[in-house]
Amino acid sequence: MIQSRQLAAIMFTDIVGYTALMGNNEQKAFELLRKNRDIQKPIIEEFGGQWIKELGDGVMASFPTVSDAVYAAIKIQQACLVSNDFLLRIGIHQGEVVFENGDIFGDAVNIASRLQALAPPAGIFVSESVHRNISNKNDIRSEFIRVENLRNVKDPVPIYNIHSAREGKTQAVGGKPLLKSILPDFDCDIYISYRFNDNKYDGWVTEFVDKLTQELSATHKDKLSIYFDKNPEEDRKPFYAQIKSLIFIPIISQTYCDTGSLVWNEEFKGFQNGTKTDQFGPNIKLSAGNTASRIIPVKIHDIDPDDIKLLETELSGSMRSVDFIYREDGVNRPLHPADDEKFATPLRPLYRNQVNKLANIVKDIISGIKLQEKGGIEERVAHQPTARQIVPQVFSTSVSPAIKVQVIDRQRPNIYLAWTSGDLKESREEMAIILNKAGFNVLPSIDCPADDDTFKIKVAEEIKKCVCSLHMLSGEFGRRFESDDDISFPNYQFTEAKKRISEPGSNFNIFVWLDPDNSKTVKPAQQNFIKYIRNNITRNMMFSNSQGPMQLVDDIRVVMMKQDTKVYDSKDTDIFFIFNQQDEADAQHIIDAISLEFPVETMNILPEGEDSYREMSSQQIPKSKLAVVYFKYAADWALPFIKQIWKQVGGASSPTPMFLVGEDDPRTNLARNFKAPRVISIIMPKETIPDQVKKVYSEVV
Repeated sequence: MIQSRQLAAIMFTDIVGYTALMGNNEQKAFELLRKNRDIQKPIIEEFGGQWIKELGDGVMASFPTVSDAVYAAIKIQQACLVSNDFLLRIGIHQGEVVFENGDIFGDAVNIASRLQALAPPAGIFVSESVHRNISNKNDIRSEFIRVENLRNVKDPVPIYNIHSAREGKTQAVGGKPLLKSILPDFDCDIYISYRFNDNKYDGWVTEFVDKLTQELSATHKDKLSIYFDKNPEEDRKPFYAQIKSLIFIPIISQTYCDTGSLVWNEEFKGFQNGTKTDQFGPNIKLSAGNTASRIIPVKIHDIDPDDIKLLETELSGSMRSVDFIYREDGVNRPLHPADDEKFATPLRPLYRNQVNKLANIVKDIISGIKLQEKGGIEERVAHQPTARQIVPQVFSTSVSPAIKVQVIDRQRPNIYLAWTSGDLKESREEMAIILNKAGFNVLPSIDCPADDDTFKIKVAEEIKKCVCSLHMLSGEFGRRFESDDDISFPNYQFTEAKKRISEPGSNFNIFVWLDPDNSKTVKPAQQNFIKYIRNNITRNMMFSNSQGPMQLVDDIRVVMMKQDTKVYDSKDTDIFFIFNQQDEADAQHIIDAISLEFPVETMNILPEGEDSYREMSSQQIPKSKLAVVYFKYAADWALPFIKQIWKQVGGASSPTPMFLVGEDDPRTNLARNFKAPRVISIIMPKETIPDQVKKVYSEVV
């Protein structure tokens, strides 16, 4: 008996779904074993590995080095994808093992086997020892997944995923990508264009593609394909002659806008030229009536003004980008997922949110492409900027038929959301979303132009369409005009908006919001600008330092919709029970129990009509003895809703007490509460809620 101990990388592989296949088609199962052996054995030997044995449909092999094992695993997975006969799971761990009579024993064997069992189809799971040994390999990237307690292993094992195998699906074979577009005339749905050095340092682009793929799978019903060539640009195929995509995403870095590079000439300009001749053109009309470019820039650095001008010249208009930039004084680097663990501020957006934002933009463009393919989108009538308007709301409610509701059918008002200094760009985008949900059309819908003259033209065009403007200010003065260093872009927009108020018969409104972050230094020029605004407040102007955008938008909405009238013929009741449609089934059980003893009016809120519900609630609550806002899964709705309703019915002077009650399952609800005068807030088990409502009612009435 010959024994030897040594450090080795152990690899286990396993055919996905083999057991079921064996039960259904034994002959085919044995054929797959032969193909599996033909694929794996030569690759294992190519990388200096030792074929130890077959374990049913699996293979155990050892390698002298970790990198040999990982490269072999990647090549095996790529070969399986090309053959398209079966998928493998692979697990790799490095540790001390015992070689005895051609077999291997030890904890390392056990760990590798457990990792293989946890790996996804076509995936490679490795341990932390493997991850550390390949961290300096530019062509391999491992991503932390989780810490796992493995059976018969004493200590928890951190698990990492090797991404190269999955990326192998998108690598070109015979000049074409192994992908399929949702449309037959295209090779893929999304093409990722980037400079190789932007991925070489820390694998940012590789990680971004992986995160975007995951996000798209969660936001889009279609399985969208992404082409991403990980080779240096000089080794990539000429772009448009080979690969035709629906959407083009350039990763805009400090080096991307290089007119001498192959990436710029073959990929960026190649896509542009291609859109001039294909069936869709460079811009897509969206279902909402707006248009969007098929090029979606993703910025990972703040770039030079000359680069911005170059991009806008090529795009024939202002650029609208999704920014993945870590914002901090003196720092200009890409935003990473790990940065989300730090305290988020308006200057430091969440990576997760930016990926979601990009996925939603892709979704809108794909939907527009589908509509265009079916025959186009109906033209919409332009909005009249001088009208007091509100979105037509469609809603369902279980309020008694005695409560009559008249909803005025009007269009959405346009609000000019001024371009901000660079540090507030993400805050502006967040504000645009909130304004849109509150019933406004937000203009402009593009990034701020870099050229002074283009900027002035756009400001004049967009303000003319609007009934009000919102100016967000921080401690930064903002970009200055080349011809006049004393005037900034935010300064100019405020001045132009102020001219609208001075027009005869004007009903234009201006709202100014000063960022409530008092920790930031205010530059001298900005101090003078803010002082000028404060000293020149006129009619139809409001200067706000609200602590959050929700509060500000609510104030804007109250001012702008003050002429809208709705008629509510509400009636007296004991308990007014409000809940979100998301929690309808659970709420009904509670309502049934309460209504056995007290008259109860209920309101079931649907997402499409929250504005109408708020106004209806503000009429019904004063005629009720107790207002109950209940939530289980809809905590993100319940808290903003009760805060706004509480203010609308008088806050601390409200004639009706309010009871915010949530279930303790899910556990995240335990942190959800709202403390204010005339408000009781409790999180508790579902079965105790009816009795608690009765108790609160008896105490406050």
